[in-house]
Amino acid sequence: MKTASLKWFGLFILCFVLQTTIVPFIGIAGIHPDFPLIALFFLGFRTGPMPSLWAGFFIGLSGDLYSTSILGQNTLSKTIAGFFAGIFNERVMRIDTVIQMVLLVLTFMVNDFVYVAVQMIKSGGGGGDIARHCIIATLPRALYSMLFALIPYLKNHLFGSSTPRL
Repeated sequence: MKTASLKWFGLFILCFVLQTTIVPFIGIAGIHPDFPLIALFFLGFRTGPMPSLWAGFFIGLSGDLYSTSILGQNTLSKTIAGFFAGIFNERVMRIDTVIQMVLLVLTFMVNDFVYVAVQMIKSGGGGGDIARHCIIATLPRALYSMLFALIPYLKNHLFGSSTPRL
């Protein structure tokens, strides 16, 4: 158990470092992948809602401390996204890769919906902007991130393993 926890902690640290150093350079037309959210999705899918809820809390808190957004905005969105991803735990249900990638996109949508909703409430903006943001910004970011999320699946498919292991 401790080894798995340390492995996930190391993966989250690596994702945060990549997010803050390399991701600004690999953006396409202002669209950047979100490595911590990808790792959070895989944690939720592997371990369930409660571990991913706590991991989402700490990932979001570290993102809040690093960014200029409203304090708690990342924390709330990543906590809810982690819980959402954990609902589809692989121990409870077996789903194929295509459905997992759809769930990854939905996890991005949940994360950004909460993030933008908090921003709209704080600024007094209208709710119509949330749907527009989810279509214009979240969907391309989720699809771009999906390319990186497919790497473990491709590696396991090419080198012969039945389930992706991070």
